[in-house]
Amino acid sequence: MSGPTESPIRRFPLDHAPGLEPLPELAELRRHAPVVRVSLPGGAPAWLVTRYADVRQVLAGPCFSRALASRGKSPGSPRATALPDSILATDPPDHSRLRRLIAPALTARRAEAMRRDVARTVRTLLGALDRRPAPVDLVTRFTRPLPLTVICDLLGTDRMDADRLDVWDDTLRSRTAVNAEVTAAVEDMATYLKGLISAKRAHPADDMLSLLIAARDTDDDRLSEGELVSFCVVLLLGGYGTTANRLAGMVHLLLARPERYALLRDEPARVPAAVEELLRYAQAAMGANLRVATEEVTLSGVTIGAGEAVVALMASANHDEDTFPRPDLLDLTREAPAHLSFGHGVHFCAGAQLARVQLQEALTGLTRHFPRLRAAGPAAWKDDRLSRAPRVLPVRW
Repeated sequence: MSGPTESPIRRFPLDHAPGLEPLPELAELRRHAPVVRVSLPGGAPAWLVTRYADVRQVLAGPCFSRALASRGKSPGSPRATALPDSILATDPPDHSRLRRLIAPALTARRAEAMRRDVARTVRTLLGALDRRPAPVDLVTRFTRPLPLTVICDLLGTDRMDADRLDVWDDTLRSRTAVNAEVTAAVEDMATYLKGLISAKRAHPADDMLSLLIAARDTDDDRLSEGELVSFCVVLLLGGYGTTANRLAGMVHLLLARPERYALLRDEPARVPAAVEELLRYAQAAMGANLRVATEEVTLSGVTIGAGEAVVALMASANHDEDTFPRPDLLDLTREAPAHLSFGHGVHFCAGAQLARVQLQEALTGLTRHFPRLRAAGPAAWKDDRLSRAPRVLPVRW
């Protein structure tokens, strides 16, 4: 292994202050040490990749394996083994088979068909919020309930079960939860989902879970029961938890500079492109997107050996100066940038379009319903080295 410069081994994830602004350390790494040695939680070594072109290559390249990184065969998170049948833990051709089977349930057309229902849920939540005395925590009353309601409707589960799903999501994302707690949460979710699957099999409905069950029960190359349950867990974590965090962060960034909020209020047609720019700008996901090299590869002049772990940091790639003009400027008039917030390659987020629909409708509804929305105090931030998101977002109007 060789590289252009020698750097001390850093601990990963990197330390960061509250907020969503770009980390100066990542800019320094992109300039001087774009592929650098880091130490993962537990002490295992890995290479941290920070430039846009290199991150894309890791995410899409056939010589970087997600399966090896996820199944305990290499330096990685022991928690990944809790979902051995997850679509996130596979490489082609297994991943291709799973992706083909779930694709009909998460098409762009289906996401667009849900837009009217999402907009109705936005109006309902904002109407209830308007009846409460200000100040109000927007996270509790809006940015978490919206995607949680959407996921309940998508799975076809009772909205009354939302609190249980919320608790499980918190446990799986917790920085302090021990492995036993995480495993217990996954097992509880699996038990719940198996019961839901049984009910949907007996009485199919027009929801995503019923479509997935049909793929399991009628397709010659069907989903296994474990794959079906694991995908629902992934959907909860990505489709609810990540979207909730992203939405809270977006509102925080808009309110931090009132002219940003005013722009979207006065020119709602800008919302779709603004969502993409907010996704690009906010350095929210700071955790490991781990792969393992299956052969020797050179990135930015650094040779990575077969079997070595690689972290492709999308939050840094989205600020690459060689790809984005003035990347540290949040410009809501920027044409929708080709960011990597939803990933790239075969593991590109299957629910990206549904997430976009929710974020677009949330910001459109918020700026329309509360044209004078403003911060009512500083945000409180999650104590989490893996992600950056407001835990409390006090607002008034």
